[in-house]
Amino acid sequence: IFEGNISEGHTMIPLIRKLAGRFGFEKPIVVADAGLLSKANIEELTKDGYQYIIGARPKNEKDAVRQKILDMGMKYGDVAEIQKEGGVRLVLSCTEKRARKDANNRKRGLARLEKKVTGGRLTKQHINNRGYNKYLRMEGDVNISIDMAKYEADAAWDGIKGYVTNTTLSKDDVIGNYG
Repeated sequence: IFEGNISEGHTMIPLIRKLAGRFGFEKPIVVADAGLLSKANIEELTKDGYQYIIGARPKNEKDAVRQKILDMGMKYGDVAEIQKEGGVRLVLSCTEKRARKDANNRKRGLARLEKKVTGGRLTKQHINNRGYNKYLRMEGDVNISIDMAKYEADAAWDGIKGYVTNTTLSKDDVIGNYG
C-alpha cells in the first residue's frame, strides 16, 4: 500500500518487484493501463527484463507514426501493428464499440465546450491544449470560437485503440491479454 499522494506511475515497478519476490513469479508479462505508459516506466521494465503490454494513446505518437496509422484506413475488426524502435510494437485495433464510445465522448466534450463559450464562462485563463479545449481557437484577445475542422478531423481516430508491447505474442493475443 502506497500513500494516496503517490501516482500509480511511481508505484508500478516497486509493486511488481515485491509481488514477484513474494509469490515467486519469475518474470510475468506486465499488463497496464495507458496512464502507466511513461518513458521511465518502460525503461525500468525493459532494464529489469520484463515483457509488457501497455495501453497506448495512438493520437499521442510522433507525427510520422500518427500519419502511418491514419494511412492504414483501419475498418471495424482490423488489427494491425507498427514496428517501433528496440523491439517494441504498437498493436492497433479498430472496433465499432470503441468508435461509438470515442464519438460519444467527443460530442459530450463539444457540448460542454459550446455551453462555456456561449455562456461567456470561458476566459483566457481557461485556454490550454488539454481535453476538448484543443478545439478552441482564440482570435485577438477575446474572440474565442470552436475549431470545428479540428473536431471533425478527430473523428478519423474513432474506434482505434493501441497497445505498446515488447512481447512476441501475436497481435490478437496482445489485445486479448490486455482485456
